[in-house]
Amino acid sequence: MARLVDDEEWRSDKRRSWSAILRRLVCHMDWDTGLITGLTTQRLGAAGDRAERTVSRVLAWARDRGLLVVVEPGASAEFLGTEAGRTPTYALVTHSPLPKLPVDADSAPLQHQVSRGQATVDENGDLPTTHVATKPLSGGRRTQLSPQHQWHPYDVPDTPGARNAATLSLITLLGLGGRKASKIEIWRARALLKPWWEAGATVAGLRHALEHHPDRPDQPRGPVTTDARDPLRVIGARLRPWQGRLHEIRAVQIGAMRAAAAAKNRPANRAALTPPTPPTHTPLDRTMLDRPAGRAARQAARDALHNHLHHTRTRRAATQTTTPHPKTGHSR
Repeated sequence: MARLVDDEEWRSDKRRSWSAILRRLVCHMDWDTGLITGLTTQRLGAAGDRAERTVSRVLAWARDRGLLVVVEPGASAEFLGTEAGRTPTYALVTHSPLPKLPVDADSAPLQHQVSRGQATVDENGDLPTTHVATKPLSGGRRTQLSPQHQWHPYDVPDTPGARNAATLSLITLLGLGGRKASKIEIWRARALLKPWWEAGATVAGLRHALEHHPDRPDQPRGPVTTDARDPLRVIGARLRPWQGRLHEIRAVQIGAMRAAAAAKNRPANRAALTPPTPPTHTPLDRTMLDRPAGRAARQAARDALHNHLHHTRTRRAATQTTTPHPKTGHSR
């Protein structure tokens, strides 16, 4: 545990508090079974003088590093129907066998060469068999999220999928992704940025617009997410002065040139990739040209459907009327 903590580049106060929380887990472990039970997040937080959400981060870090395994999840008193709830059951894992103290081989047999304080787990380093039937489905590790497709910062998104990818790229670029993604609502971000994408903005252009004012281009405005309760409102307020002036941003000009070049090359690429198809001649009925399908045809289709449903209901009702009742024998 100390080696894993030393490998992290943490501040001294964080290293001290997190080590105290992990040390509390070690001190609360049952040395006969290797399990940690009856330990609440309040007691863990009090050990490191931290809040309960910090304890959750410590446990998540320990699970990701392979140090901690959740053997049995906790449950509330309402769920169990009891006066008190159930705390989670943890187990600490080591990936190396326990050290053995030197013992004289002549004075003790082979099966007793392990000191008395080291026989708490198997000699190969595996945990003892637990009597708890519930096992974590993910093996005690959080599943990895699928990587998002990155959008080129100088491309203009022109489709719904491209606008969504550009929005996610801009949010990640501003530092609102990952654990800070809960500070914003993604649907609000899409609705806020959609007019700007349709106006020809790019990811690099919107980043420049957020960091500079059109009337004071030489003065940086600072980061968007610093001490902001609603970052999307800050983004909307900073983009508002750029309405009708996106063409002044160099990154937007580059995006327009890239879009024009792609549109110019697109027909040539399609003609090169698509094989020539022979012309097909479909015979036309000259009488149908004078009577095109219009309101009358739609009304005829509705009438045909109505008649079909009416006959179906009538036939079903007649079948139910002639069917004898299973108890009385009379027809319904």
